[in-house]
Amino acid sequence: MSNATYAQVDTSIRVKESSLLAKEDYDALLRASSLEDVFAALRKTNYHVPEDILKTHDFDGFLTRDLRDTYADLYEQTPVDAVVDIFALRYSYHNLKVLFKEWYTDRDLSSMYIPIGRFSIEALRTLMKTGDGNQFPDIMKAGVLKARSYYDETEDLDSLSIMLDQAYLSHLRVIADHIQDQDATNVIMMLIDLENLSTVVRAMKQGRSREFLAAVLSNDGTFEKAELIELAGTKDYNRVVEKFASLPYAGKLYEKVDAKDPIDVVKLEKRIKQIEADEMRQAAWVPFGPMPVIAYIYFKENEVANLRLLLNAKEYELDQAVVEERMQPIYGL
Repeated sequence: MSNATYAQVDTSIRVKESSLLAKEDYDALLRASSLEDVFAALRKTNYHVPEDILKTHDFDGFLTRDLRDTYADLYEQTPVDAVVDIFALRYSYHNLKVLFKEWYTDRDLSSMYIPIGRFSIEALRTLMKTGDGNQFPDIMKAGVLKARSYYDETEDLDSLSIMLDQAYLSHLRVIADHIQDQDATNVIMMLIDLENLSTVVRAMKQGRSREFLAAVLSNDGTFEKAELIELAGTKDYNRVVEKFASLPYAGKLYEKVDAKDPIDVVKLEKRIKQIEADEMRQAAWVPFGPMPVIAYIYFKENEVANLRLLLNAKEYELDQAVVEERMQPIYGL
């Protein structure tokens, strides 16, 4: 599809970007001495804070509704649904996990549904039970059938969830082929690769088996799954990081580590987030095509995550330094 097709939505995205919270907005929220002051500051932004929020304390519901409306608006404006799907599908696959758990444990887990994306809970329930549905892409139906078949053999719900995580990454790779935009493909490959890096390092630190890695790693990134499994087997963290640092967007992923003091996973995850944010900031300046939409959703997701963290921190009087340390990268910095 011609990048000119995105001209209208790209213009709209420029307006939406201006409403994302800036550093001074976060500073005001962090300085607020109470939840009342936080919401007073938040009401000065584009967020529509419910009048009874201090009575209900439904912070997550308020933020989820805002994010749901954001996605719904973008689906209406964006000429290719798959562009918005890049992030929205995480919620669909999450809901599939919940639906599978409901079905196999005979429990009501409806409180865990997240009503975001273009697939309704009822449609996803039908997909989960039958593996079919005209509105679903073949890659999604294949992933669900594979996960269901695996559970029928093993009765392992945790592994079923892992397989749905893999299905989401495979779905992203298909989206990259469908969008046919090199910048979008690069971003999708980055997301898959960095997820694989995080998975390999965590598995190494936890002493996980080759079989576990074979189950959780995606084969849709730059490196073959078998290559990553062999690399993990060396138990050399430096070799793992150097491998991924060779990718064009990775830069200097991590300092050399001492064999006696393996990688700090929290620091690595933070560096991964910084790499993603740096790439997304560059994407936001692409003049035409799907990249401004992708970058906007990325930073909107980070913003909602930051607000969720900040509101809960204020309610439970957590230390401000801890909050700042855990915050996701924001637009413009």
